[in-house]
Amino acid sequence: MRNFIIIFSGKEGTSPLVRLLNNLEKISILHHVNNRGWEPFDRHNCGRMSLKDLRTCLDIIYQEGEIDYHALNKIYTKTAAHPIDEVDYTGIIGFKMRFVSPARFISVKRWQIFKRIYGNYHFKIFKKMMINILRRHNVVVFMVVRQDIFRWGLSKYHGDGTGKSGHLQFKLASGKLSRDKIGKVFVDPEKLNRIISDREALHAAKRRLLIEFKKNGIQTYPLLYEDFLNDRKLVVKYIAKCLEMDLTEAEIDCALQKGEYYKKVHSDDISEFVENHEEIKNKFGDRYISWR
Repeated sequence: MRNFIIIFSGKEGTSPLVRLLNNLEKISILHHVNNRGWEPFDRHNCGRMSLKDLRTCLDIIYQEGEIDYHALNKIYTKTAAHPIDEVDYTGIIGFKMRFVSPARFISVKRWQIFKRIYGNYHFKIFKKMMINILRRHNVVVFMVVRQDIFRWGLSKYHGDGTGKSGHLQFKLASGKLSRDKIGKVFVDPEKLNRIISDREALHAAKRRLLIEFKKNGIQTYPLLYEDFLNDRKLVVKYIAKCLEMDLTEAEIDCALQKGEYYKKVHSDDISEFVENHEEIKNKFGDRYISWR
């Protein structure tokens, strides 16, 4: 069996995915105590953690045998508001993470100047460190991909339901919002085009990263958002195969029956949440990047 990391960008279905995987007896997804912080090494959860502390935390997590949570949280809570929940388990460990360094080693103003002069130098250091850690611990990488750029962009645009950034799935899951109360927005074509172009750039960056991981001997597999929507059981079987994990139909069915907490927010019928849906679909409906 192999430990893993899920690399994602947002609005790609990873919240229900990791909850579903966590339902399996043989997998534990790392997160904060009290069922919070399901991206433990994203900056909004771990704070501005240094690359040195990040490396030490990942070495503790991915080492053979049980995780030393006391040692882990002693380092982790130097910058994080909440500790990582202790899981009394020696099976497969995984978590999801945006492939972005949580550290900012200089001030924002100095960073902007630094970046103009040296480019993404800090990101290169972060990427090299992550490659070394993943390769050394024989970690499997899953790269989450949403192929339908059009609907991915619309999901990002719709945000909190008003066109501002946000995540409606959290309100739906907590009962603070019902699906019939999700509002429609008038979509500005120019703004949506910028968002879609950003998503296309993310696709290109993910392909480059996947190729670089593979060149460095790291087993890396794409996980398609659309596959997860269509057949969760098939995706779980695929993940289990990649992790060299024996999994029975009964174990998968049990995990599925427990539920995922989060549900899909947007309907495939964009007229349900976009006012000028015909105009938008005619202009952008063909923006799709296949990873088949």
